[in-house]
Amino acid sequence: MSGFFGVLIVVPLLALAGLVALIAWLFQGSFARRQPQERVDETRMIQEIYNALSRMEERVEVLETLLIEDARRGKEGGHDPA
Repeated sequence: MSGFFGVLIVVPLLALAGLVALIAWLFQGSFARRQPQERVDETRMIQEIYNALSRMEERVEVLETLLIEDARRGKEGGHDPA
């Protein structure tokens, strides 16, 4: 089960690293050379990514809670949840 918890940590970290890389790329000067409409589109895309990451974080927290509760019930019940 520790592999699953590893995935719960790695996936959000990879998504966050991608977001940081995207922001760094935008501030290397390419953002300044864009047309106004392209800037609006890119800004909207970054906002959508941020919102999606926030929703994913909430889902991961819910999954962690469910797994912890399931593991706790398995220990209290005296049987192995796997």
